[in-house]
Amino acid sequence: MIRLLTAALLTVPPVAVDPGTLAITTGQCNGGDLTVRLTNTSDEPVYADATLDAPAALHLPRSLISTWLPPGYTSDVPVAVTAATGTPPGTYHVRVRGRGRAVDVPVEVTAPPPGAGLLALASRVTASSARAGSPACAAIDGRLDTMWNDTTGRRWPDRWQLDWQSPHRIGEVEVTTTADRGLRDWDVQVAAAAGWVTVASVRGNSATRTVSAFTPRTTDAVRVVTLAANGVNDQSRLVEVVIR
Repeated sequence: MIRLLTAALLTVPPVAVDPGTLAITTGQCNGGDLTVRLTNTSDEPVYADATLDAPAALHLPRSLISTWLPPGYTSDVPVAVTAATGTPPGTYHVRVRGRGRAVDVPVEVTAPPPGAGLLALASRVTASSARAGSPACAAIDGRLDTMWNDTTGRRWPDRWQLDWQSPHRIGEVEVTTTADRGLRDWDVQVAAAAGWVTVASVRGNSATRTVSAFTPRTTDAVRVVTLAANGVNDQSRLVEVVIR
């Protein structure tokens, strides 16, 4: 029995990666996802490991996948791939290796196209804190089923911030929060030579979508400073932020 289990533990499940090629644009929130697929085709449970390597121009959130696979089971593990603003355009490679097998995935990196929106041009998006699965980038991913969510319930203020590599002229910030226990009070601020300047304040909000218009300003950073929410266990929840 021990010999059979040892043999099973040493069995290497097939490793596959989908898609076989990936195209991304530069920017912290502009990457794409690879799915690393590990399948146990044996009759015994196995430990499956895969390592991931990439050049410094690419960022991977993890370099190792390790999972327990029952017989006939497949594990699909998403891996985000990003390239920082300013990364030279070109083809880079992510290599996924299991024992005795390697999969090479070409990643084509380009700059955002001319005319790309202000969100796509963001060089850095940060927050005062973020829950697992609710990162700062989730507030500009164009999806209403994701959000940025902070980790400090009932402790204010919280901050969500977007930076550009070069200044842009803006005059409107649209905030979408959740219908249930969404944001009530917040300030919109822009970076200036003397520090942060508040250009719009929202108080007593109960809507899911709020547009704040202000005298256009040229700036290289915008932040939303959250002050209160509509709920007992108050938290910061930003579903989407649009900057114009």
